[in-house]
Amino acid sequence: MGSHTWTTQCPHCSFEEMIVSGYDAIYFEVICPMCEYERWTEEKIPDNQDVELAKRKLAEMGAKEKQKATELYYEDNIPFITRLKKKNGNI
Repeated sequence: MGSHTWTTQCPHCSFEEMIVSGYDAIYFEVICPMCEYERWTEEKIPDNQDVELAKRKLAEMGAKEKQKATELYYEDNIPFITRLKKKNGNI
């Protein structure tokens, strides 16, 4: 398995660095580390509320904050929006 950053924007929250992972040279998974959008064999679309919250937060974040959020996703596979909701007690 390998992964790299895809420089296409997320179709939901517009984050610029989606993650692409390849499995067995056949399957590819595309994930947005911000809003939980996921595409593999089935598409996982985040709730509209989560997308809007991700958009608001992305607009407020600087490049270093976005990079940190992406790094945290690489560490534990928890998207930024999920981490934010847990921090605020919404989950």
